[in-house]
Amino acid sequence: MTTRLFTYTAFLFFLLVQWYGIYFMLYNHPGALGLDDAASYIGQINYFREFSLTIPSLTGTNINKLLHPLLFGNLAAITGLSAEEMFHLNFYIGLGLMGLTLFQVFRKTDHSAVFIATAFVILAFYEGEGSYHGFSWVVPSFYAIMLFLLSTIAIFHSRHPYLYGILLISALLLTHSSGLYLSLVLAAALLIHELLFKKNFRGIIPALLLLVIGVAIVAMAELLHHFNIISRSFTLSIESYKESYSAASSLTMRLTQAGSAILQTIQRYDFTKYFYGLYTPLVLFGVYHALKEKKHALISLFIAVLIGQLVISPFTPYAYRFFYPLEIVTWIVIAFGVSRILIALAKRYAGTPTPRAATTMNVLLLTLSVLFIYNAAHQKAGHTWYIKFYNPMFVEKSSLVTYLQKHHEKHIAVYNSASEQLVCYYLGLEGARTAFDLTSAPNPAVIAQDPDTWLVIGENHKLYHAEQRGFRIIFPHKASLKLKTPELPPGQYALELADNGMSSAAVSRLLVNHPATHTNWSSTSYEVRHPEKDAYPPILLPWYWNGDTPWPLYKRPMHRSGLVRSSKRYTTSFDITTSTDSVMLHNSGDTIYMTGTINLVNLDTGKTVHYDFYWGDEEVLKNNISLIANGKEFPLLWTDPQRAPGKEHLFKLERNFKDVKAFSYVMNASALMH
Repeated sequence: MTTRLFTYTAFLFFLLVQWYGIYFMLYNHPGALGLDDAASYIGQINYFREFSLTIPSLTGTNINKLLHPLLFGNLAAITGLSAEEMFHLNFYIGLGLMGLTLFQVFRKTDHSAVFIATAFVILAFYEGEGSYHGFSWVVPSFYAIMLFLLSTIAIFHSRHPYLYGILLISALLLTHSSGLYLSLVLAAALLIHELLFKKNFRGIIPALLLLVIGVAIVAMAELLHHFNIISRSFTLSIESYKESYSAASSLTMRLTQAGSAILQTIQRYDFTKYFYGLYTPLVLFGVYHALKEKKHALISLFIAVLIGQLVISPFTPYAYRFFYPLEIVTWIVIAFGVSRILIALAKRYAGTPTPRAATTMNVLLLTLSVLFIYNAAHQKAGHTWYIKFYNPMFVEKSSLVTYLQKHHEKHIAVYNSASEQLVCYYLGLEGARTAFDLTSAPNPAVIAQDPDTWLVIGENHKLYHAEQRGFRIIFPHKASLKLKTPELPPGQYALELADNGMSSAAVSRLLVNHPATHTNWSSTSYEVRHPEKDAYPPILLPWYWNGDTPWPLYKRPMHRSGLVRSSKRYTTSFDITTSTDSVMLHNSGDTIYMTGTINLVNLDTGKTVHYDFYWGDEEVLKNNISLIANGKEFPLLWTDPQRAPGKEHLFKLERNFKDVKAFSYVMNASALMH
């Protein structure tokens, strides 16, 4: 009973640490959690949520990333959750399943409660790196690792290795593009186990059978791709991973480049810290005891993933992404060694005679193990802090959806960073492929032909990237912005331009014409930061305390002030001698495209009139500021000058949903410039 309680407590500790990390990141997080490609995964879930198991759903799917969106898309359809909600729930589900998988892997490796508990405590802090993510990013690659670990149980410890192994490897191949590599590693591990440790030369038969099953699945995918039932096959995935060294002109050059690629792999810090660095004693100690106690399945797997990492290096520029399985297995080996240290020290404490040298070595290794866990906890907490504030998307989705539903009869043009397949998710629309006429980045000339039938959606992110991008207002040469205000009494005023994306040279050409012919601008630094009010859970686990303070042995804090970008604030002061209800800002320089904010400040009273091109009140942006060009007054005119729709066509704001805005077509820019 005590042993079970011990192992179950460690299992719950693993779930607590991993689940809390997700909870911490998701707590009041704006938009989808995680990296840029979150939109891709959510879009695919949304795709299957809409089409379920029908053939059209397969046409936009990679065969080697089929199971994840298929499962969670249909689960979203059944539960009524949105694709984004299901994507976030997937993190908890995936980590729970990984915990159960690891429990079986640990139990099959060694029945010792000390080992199982030790392994869970160590793996609780496994996070991975940015290049291969680890447990922090529960997407198809994560599930591929889980199926890989389950396959090891089936192959080495099951009574029905062929049946379970074939099913699991088939699922592995349909989960992620790394499934091909992981299947080969499993076959290699089985060969090593049978030939090296069991001396069973007939063991080559099951390994070959696994390969035959893999080849059959790949061939089936190629056939489906040939008949255009699926959009991508294994061949296309392999092409995306291939290294260019194969095009080298000679065998010598190929061998040289291959050697260089392997050298590059073993020189990466991820590799060195385990195999000839700080943690090498822990790895060697774990391997020694695994061999001593004949844990041949674990050693076979360790050898296979280590060799696999080296062999794959010359064939792809993304070899670091295949470090994921090697690191997981290495951590299990380390955990096995640490459990033996704890058992030996416990026996010593109980009075069992132990050589002093052995005790000293165990104490030193235990100290190194504590440092290993300390660094792992720091890495996990630091990465969690980073992702929490990474690429937030502030969109009033419910208002956006309501607005689009009101205009469902119109063609909807979407200019954003998401691909055409992801437009529905981006707009927060479930089932939008059939309910709305959506077009991703159409030629604006088509919109210009019949502008009344089109609604244009564009993005203008404030905090998503350090680099400003998206729709901005155009401020042409010899044009003016008319800032309309309540009546301004005579007095001294200041005009502030903040985070506008303009150079100091461009700002120096801006004149406050009331009635000045020259304006002196001063500049100060301006930092754009993530809002942190109510950003954190009410209870923090210890490794999330004092995020602004560096941990001992570390130079930098985990939470680095929430800075998005360092920008500029330009300020000028001027006098108003007679009451007025507007201020003119004139551009005597080249045409510029601006965003950010404008503040008109009464220096006598401190009263401020605020114009916010990011998240400002749409009525203010539509009615209280206008563009004067060629003697005519226009509403503010917007476009994305760096991407589609480009500089040639201009739009006016209809609704502001923060990072996403709705526009209507106005005119060709050439008519404004002349």
